[in-house]
Amino acid sequence: MFGKERKHKIFSGVVLLTAAVVFAGSVINVYEYGAVSFETVSGFGSVLLLVSFALIPEFAFLKLSEAFKLTMQNSREIFSERLLLIGVLLVVAGFIGRLVF
Repeated sequence: MFGKERKHKIFSGVVLLTAAVVFAGSVINVYEYGAVSFETVSGFGSVLLLVSFALIPEFAFLKLSEAFKLTMQNSREIFSERLLLIGVLLVVAGFIGRLVF
């Protein structure tokens, strides 16, 4: 998996496995109901969040003050940041949609 140390690789693998389970649940939900609901949108956003964490597992083990000092250097980190933002937006949209409708 991703990362330099063993703990990063294990963390990345576990998070990717969790993302696969959440994705399978979202796909089954779409298949059962035949339509995309706000819960499904939130599920897909959760998958994106988990994948973004799995791409850069080093951030999970940093102190919060050190994490904000790091600059995005390679394409994997930039891609992970974009996935994180899109995932947060989907989760928030799904949550608001469930509350309103």
